[in-house]
Amino acid sequence: MDNIRTSEKVALTIQRQSGSGTPMSVPAITPRPGLLATLALLSTGYQPDPERELHEKSYYDYPSLKAPVWSWEIIWYFFMGGLAGGSYVLATIASLFGSKEDRMVARVGYYASLLALLPCPPLLIKDLGRPEKFLNMLRVFKFKSPMSMGVWGLLGFSLFSGLTAIIQAARDNILGDWWGAHLLARLPQKLLAIPGSFFAVFLGGYTGVLLASTSVPVWSRSRMLGALFFSSAFSTSTALISFILRIIGAPAKTLHKLERVEWMNMLVEMVSLFTYLRTSGRAAKALVGTEPKEQGRTFWGVMVGSGLVLPWLVQTFLLTNKQDTSSKARKRGGIGMFVSALVLVGGYFLRRTVVNAGHTSSADARTTLWNARR
Repeated sequence: MDNIRTSEKVALTIQRQSGSGTPMSVPAITPRPGLLATLALLSTGYQPDPERELHEKSYYDYPSLKAPVWSWEIIWYFFMGGLAGGSYVLATIASLFGSKEDRMVARVGYYASLLALLPCPPLLIKDLGRPEKFLNMLRVFKFKSPMSMGVWGLLGFSLFSGLTAIIQAARDNILGDWWGAHLLARLPQKLLAIPGSFFAVFLGGYTGVLLASTSVPVWSRSRMLGALFFSSAFSTSTALISFILRIIGAPAKTLHKLERVEWMNMLVEMVSLFTYLRTSGRAAKALVGTEPKEQGRTFWGVMVGSGLVLPWLVQTFLLTNKQDTSSKARKRGGIGMFVSALVLVGGYFLRRTVVNAGHTSSADARTTLWNARR
């Protein structure tokens, strides 16, 4: 947050010889904060005080924590896992409580969930470095270990997601006309989807809990990170299903329902995001700040501005404009796809900026010790 210097006076004393021989002092100048710095201050409530923070205790400014080793694999794992879990839950809700027209949401949701889930195990194994590490984690079950629970949750959800998608494929005659396909089509898909939804909810939010269980300040200061990832999983999965349905041509009533769900999910995500930043305070500066290696410019510009606030405002306009002619409906469909694409991009950059901010936050020795004193 290099733009906020309200507490730091820039004392400029210019030694000029006047006629009387006394030096002339120029009044202290306080630079005006920029837009991003103002957003950081309003969202976190933290106002940097370099003079005071410089006197805080630290071990010669050496980092107190090891930098996280997570890179692009874990970012995509978080993103795809959120899509898989959210799509499954939305498909189950449409299957259990939706009308006959909403069955298309269930079909697309179950297929999208499985397709989003398929890259997750390879990404997790790639991040671990060696496949045997993944297998070793299956040897034990630790309820208090987010990593252990995550592996078992991923395994359990893979079972239900795969089985539900196969049943759907059999009912859609994708598997052909033979006795095995007929047998699969008779399986109770709705009954299986209920326990599968519990695993889906877990997969959508546990990644935030996993980060919060570390000692990195930007991750661990607030307990809202899991809720933020959970809400983002629902908003991005709704956007994905809406995007696909607009391509294949879904009924207007179904799309209108999805628009309302998407609007509400984005609103919940914005509330969760603000709560997370507010409860993080100073620890969030690695995410919202604009100093070198801080994620503020990408976070505010791409994730919040283009990936959350803008699509929510456009979706609000679409919902208030109810009367559609055929030409307006086609135009509305194009805008709807654009909104969904923005939400998907925003969901990816949420996880990318949060993970990358962890590297910067772990190197901040004073903030680490400040966070440990809570």
